[in-house]
Amino acid sequence: MKTLTLIPLVLAIASASALAKNKTFYADVQVTDVAPTSGFIWERANQNTPKYPIELARSGIMGCAVLSFDISDSGKTENVEVINSLPKKHLGKYSRKMLKKWKWVPASTIAESAPEKRTLRLDFCMGGESTEQAQKACKQQTKLACS
Repeated sequence: MKTLTLIPLVLAIASASALAKNKTFYADVQVTDVAPTSGFIWERANQNTPKYPIELARSGIMGCAVLSFDISDSGKTENVEVINSLPKKHLGKYSRKMLKKWKWVPASTIAESAPEKRTLRLDFCMGGESTEQAQKACKQQTKLACS
């Protein structure tokens, strides 16, 4: 008799855990140039929205990070420094790791390739019932201070 009572309980727990694993997270990462604001020598080779780190999404971590870095004369990201991030421990680490992988191409065909110092802000946002809602929330977040 006890076995018959446990079967529905086990099924309920198994289905709840399966639903939790399949939960959809709507997230966005906004990239904002802080400095320089114009006259770029380099632009990102991949202009797609950066991918939200799955570890941060699963933990529900949102926030922002401001990073300073150099772009070498060959278009490589170097000397990445986290100026500020909220929350400090997580977003700075993931932002730095993400930025180090980026490749850069000359912004114009007539521009001479030269090293460039840049400062970017990355905003990590989640929420809503669609990607569009997450993007809208993220655009609002970029207007807030990242300190």
